[in-house]
Amino acid sequence: MPIIYLYCMKWCLIPIIVFFVGCGKEKISLTALREIQMPVQEDISAVWFSDESNGLACGGTAWKSGFILSTQDGGETWNTDTILNRKMEHISSSPNGQAYACGQDFMLFRSPGEERWQILRQDFQWLRCAHFPADNFGAVVSGEGYHSGQLRVFGPDQFWQHDTLHEVAGELEAVWYANPSVILAVGTGWVIRSDDAGKSWERLHLTGDFYTSVHFPSEQTGYICGNTGDILKTTDAGKNWVTLRKGGTSGKRNKCFKAIWFTDDLNGWLVGNNGIFWHTNDGAESWQQVEAVPSNADFTDVFVLNGKGWATAAGGRLFVFEK
Repeated sequence: MPIIYLYCMKWCLIPIIVFFVGCGKEKISLTALREIQMPVQEDISAVWFSDESNGLACGGTAWKSGFILSTQDGGETWNTDTILNRKMEHISSSPNGQAYACGQDFMLFRSPGEERWQILRQDFQWLRCAHFPADNFGAVVSGEGYHSGQLRVFGPDQFWQHDTLHEVAGELEAVWYANPSVILAVGTGWVIRSDDAGKSWERLHLTGDFYTSVHFPSEQTGYICGNTGDILKTTDAGKNWVTLRKGGTSGKRNKCFKAIWFTDDLNGWLVGNNGIFWHTNDGAESWQQVEAVPSNADFTDVFVLNGKGWATAAGGRLFVFEK
């Protein structure tokens, strides 16, 4: 049983599929792109900010250790908030500031203003991602070794159990609410959608990649990226998707994308292994590589709020940037 030590101080296709060049020749410069000194050397998996000052990050080493970090100065300095004996994969918060962290074997939450984390659920599932668009409802996905995917939806119906479980054959890696009723979850060749807040699910006919991240900047427009270089887009709340970039298991199109984040329907960021740090301002039809990004940085997550951004990477690395 995990031990937690608390130290208080993330069927149908549109008939016409268009493929665009993944990254333009020109590069984009960012204001104040800086790497921040962090108090850990293990992989940082995810980062999330509730406002411009207060943020959280998490990570660790599988089966050995985990951590949650916190900052109150916009990411300039970080404290080791919590130490665990399992790796944490994702961290996020509701609009009201209720924070959630999930990873191997358990999920934690912390109410606004509280210093201590509490256990929301504890089992032997490798929880990959959680999204809580409100304090009283949300979803978490899990999976391991490209199989045994599970999706749990919490509340708000008082007649539901503590959570409603849905199982799929493939590992699920990310989840996002387009609105309180529409949820999208993605993973190993899986894109599944619910339009009734998670009571029932439909598998969309999208395969060919290990989808690693899904994000909706608005109710209708959303984006998905994949581990071998796919980029997908929807403009109808996830009913239909168009492939904007088709990746590949080898060659130049093979790009290991890990996370995607859009500040609005047109402007977005995409990060991945080997220094992939792309920006788009035309809804993912074209991309530019960010200048001065270390090519040895294997990025894991990106988060942008009010013009300021944070990107995490393996080996305890975090970068702050502005545009």
